[in-house]
Order: sequence, then structure tokens, then C-alpha cells
Amino acid sequence: MGLMSRTLWHVNRSPLRYAVKTGVSAWHLNEKLERRRQAQALSVSSAERSKADDLNRDGYAIVTELMDASIQDEFAQAGLVRLKNIDTSESKQTSTWKKFWVRLLDTEMKDGKLSADNVFVRYALQPAVINVVATALGEIPWLDYVLLSYSRHTGESLASSQLWHRDHDDVRVIKLFSYLTDVQEDGDGPFTFLPRQSTDKFGYPLRRSHFPDEQVFQKVSRSDIKVMRAPRLTSFMVDTAKCLHMGSRMEPGHGRLLYTATFFAFPRMYPGGKQRPFALTANTTPLEKLVMGL
Repeated sequence: MGLMSRTLWHVNRSPLRYAVKTGVSAWHLNEKLERRRQAQALSVSSAERSKADDLNRDGYAIVTELMDASIQDEFAQAGLVRLKNIDTSESKQTSTWKKFWVRLLDTEMKDGKLSADNVFVRYALQPAVINVVATALGEIPWLDYVLLSYSRHTGESLASSQLWHRDHDDVRVIKLFSYLTDVQEDGDGPFTFLPRQSTDKFGYPLRRSHFPDEQVFQKVSRSDIKVMRAPRLTSFMVDTAKCLHMGSRMEPGHGRLLYTATFFAFPRMYPGGKQRPFALTANTTPLEKLVMGL
């Protein structure tokens, strides 16, 4: 992480984050306005608008019923295929800093890019997904990346995203999560979070970014916790910049396969240098191209 990115990372944990986002956005005003114009032109259903309202008010929304049935089976089967090839995926990961994770899509990237026709990219580009996120943000969103991760027990102390934290990539970080295995027990490592109102009670401590349970629950009631125990193919969105969250606290013999698609409001708060992780195809629509930043 460069000096500018490190500085912005700390700034984004303070009230200055909104001023920085406004300043960065001013450099891209024309595209910002175009994204807003196109969001207003979307045909958004009342159900999608309701989920966007949930996101803005509470920081999360359950969106399982909005997922496109025509892609669900392909998506589910693709997840199982990747899981069967986990040994190959683990040996070819491009990032291994979370030892309790295996990244299952790294082997499919060519020159650091996933094809836009990859099922895990298409899942993020579903009209209902774009409609909800665009309505919540007030503009066509920026899809930063998609991830398929397998969490397993390591026997090591809790670390990284197993501790309570916000995401500091931007002022708003809306993530679509979909389970590809059943997550019915605490040992399955359910995604766990505090709604926006409860997270606000905790504030923005500047000395550290990840917190143990005992520190969080000095300020927030344990009864406020939302534990996403749910069957496979359950989908939910969380603004992970607004909601404290943690997960992947696995018990021996348990595993969790999770899909994540991460959206920001354009432009990224951390400018410059990052290659877009998607590759166009002949069938990519202008709207999809805008979402993927291509």
C-alpha cells in the first residue's frame, strides 16, 4: 500500500472521509452525473426500492427473493465445482494473507481479469442487484471485485476479518453476499454484524481497526447482533462501511463457501493504479460496462 493509500485509509476512519470523497468525485464530475442520470432511468420495482431503503436505513437487506432464478442453478453448481478443485485453487492463490480463507477464482483470471461472462461476474450484474445498489447510492455503482472464498478451521487465534471491523475502502461499501453451502450453525462461521444504528453507538476508534468481542460489547448490546445462519443460496447485502461485522469463526470439521460482490459509489476513494479485474465480451451491455468501470 503506497503512502497516499495509507494516508487515505486512516482518513477514511475519521469524519474527513466525506470531504475526501467529495473532492475525489469532483475530478470525475461528468461521469458522476451520467451515472446519476442512468440510475434515474432504471426500471426499479417496489420490492427493489424497499430493499434499497433497508440498506440506507439499517445498513443491510435480505435479497434472496430478488435473485434471478435463471442463473441460480448455474451459480450453485459452479460453486460446487470450484470447491471440488480446492487443492488446485489453494496452490495458485494470488493472496494468502487470510490463512483461514482459500480464494477459488484466482485460477480463472487471465492477466488478472475475470471474463464478464463468468457466472460469478454475471451474478453481480443481475438487474435486481444493480437496481437495489443503484437506488441505495443514487447512481450506477462501481463493481470493484467479486470473490469466492472457502473458510475453514485453522486452530489459530482469531485475526483479521474474524474480529469486528468496518471496511474502510470507501465511505460506503455495499457487499452482496451469497452462501453456497448451508450455514446453519455457529461452527459454520456465519457472517455476523451489527446494524447501522448499533454500530453508530460504537463510534470510530482511530487507534485500531479490528476489535475483540469484549471491546465491542462494552458499548453495544449483544442482543443487537445479527447472525446470518441460513441455508445455501441465501443472499443479503450489507453496507460494510456502516456496519461492524465479522465472520469465518470456524469450528473443526466445518467449512463455508461464500460469494461476495463489492460495490462502491464512483469513483474509488483510493485513486490510481488499480487494474480493473474484469474483461469485456461481445455480449457486455453498455450498462454492464459502466458498472464494471470498463
